[in-house]
Amino acid sequence: MMSTAPLTNRDRLVAQARRLFAENGYAAVSVDEVAAAAGLTKGAVYYQFKDKTDLFRAACDAVMLDVARYVDVSTMAEGTHPLQEIVVGGGKMFDAYEAADARRLLLIDGPSVLGFEQWIALQEPVCIGLIAHAMGHLGEAGLLDEAIVPTLSHLVFGAFVQGALRIAVAADPQAASLEVRAATLTLIRGFLAGVTQEAQDRQP
Repeated sequence: MMSTAPLTNRDRLVAQARRLFAENGYAAVSVDEVAAAAGLTKGAVYYQFKDKTDLFRAACDAVMLDVARYVDVSTMAEGTHPLQEIVVGGGKMFDAYEAADARRLLLIDGPSVLGFEQWIALQEPVCIGLIAHAMGHLGEAGLLDEAIVPTLSHLVFGAFVQGALRIAVAADPQAASLEVRAATLTLIRGFLAGVTQEAQDRQP
């Protein structure tokens, strides 16, 4: 029988911080509340984290890990052709960001609490990794020059970032999310149409 390791104090604090920040927003949550919810002291929080912002960043990291897992597993479960993988994955990415904790921490509070550079740095490794993985399959299939995959991955990520910022400042984030999703997927489909045409043009 497998045993489950007990949560560390850090794990407990991050889990409760994630829940409270998602429910109430960064500004409305105090370090004392997080400590009490985790059954720990305020001193335990500052033993693990520099300040409230550092705790928020750790909660965001936890959300991003779940986003990555969800997008990877759900996209692979579709068993899609390389041409459709990035479209399906893009849709799954938006699905993941529509979860209550992801929306609140990553889209609404993240840019202002962390600052633009840290907010980008938080998401870049995960998002670009997923995008590059899908585009790499296009390269392996001979549909795309593998040398430009890194640059294209950053460009697609840039479009995603701009869409996320639009959602973050929108008066109606839910409506903005739908618009951004539709626009981004249209952009990706246009890119794929170009890839397909170039592949056809290269054929003898």
